[in-house]
Amino acid sequence: MTLRELPRERSGSTGLAPFSQLALAFAVLAPAWASFQISLMVGYDGLLSFIGLALSGLIIPPLAIVAAVVVGLPLRLIPAVNRWWSGNLRVYASLATITVGLMAAGFVITVRQVGDLDGIAYDTVTPDPNLLCAGWLLAALLLVNASLPLRWSKKSRAA
Repeated sequence: MTLRELPRERSGSTGLAPFSQLALAFAVLAPAWASFQISLMVGYDGLLSFIGLALSGLIIPPLAIVAAVVVGLPLRLIPAVNRWWSGNLRVYASLATITVGLMAAGFVITVRQVGDLDGIAYDTVTPDPNLLCAGWLLAALLLVNASLPLRWSKKSRAA
């Protein structure tokens, strides 16, 4: 099936995601970002580390949400792409599976960290930050741009 063969009605939003959807995305992304940062930290310098974690948890997720909104604009503004994307449960499920796979692989595949922190040498392994961030950004894209009602196929849409 091509984009031209999709029905002409648009079931998704043609504008910006509702504020409630963006707030839900923040509520999911901020704790995930904080847990990723804690798992990637090699050394702690006391209270300043936790203040930095809190600040990064308040600054980075909104930046990711804005980036997901910008990247998702073609999904919402191009009519043929919007008809294909909006409510497409197969695409949403595929992206969610890829997201979980990337995050799980990020925790399974480790990266060796070697260095010197305050005169103390360290040699440790941490989760792979590239895989964790890729899965986290894909989760942001999906959380910000997914829309309801969900449809699995053309047959289930007619029912």
